Amino acid sequence: MVTVTTLRENGEPVGFRLKGHAEHGDYGYDLVCAAISGVVQTTILGITEVLKADAGFSLEENNTSCVLSKDATEDEQRDTALLINTMLKGLEAIENAYPGTLKFDIREV
Repeated sequence: MVTVTTLRENGEPVGFRLKGHAEHGDYGYDLVCAAISGVVQTTILGITEVLKADAGFSLEENNTSCVLSKDATEDEQRDTALLINTMLKGLEAIENAYPGTLKFDIREV
């Protein structure tokens, strides 16, 4: 199971962490994990390359994170929140199609 933790500040998303594996297929052939990775990596690219937001990220096997800098502008905060909320909708759709593969948590930072 993949645990998705949304990091929120004053109720607004400022980052996220994913840990685990969907375990829906053999290693390297897990289509659910591939779908999750595609959604998450696209979100990180949107934040860091399209918005050029001040954010740190880590892409490791079974452990991915992206967190907006405390020095981010209001525009970066707003736009990053929009991308993270969109990512969460995509991940929720995956969970609905493949129940038991994702777990969602929220952590106030």
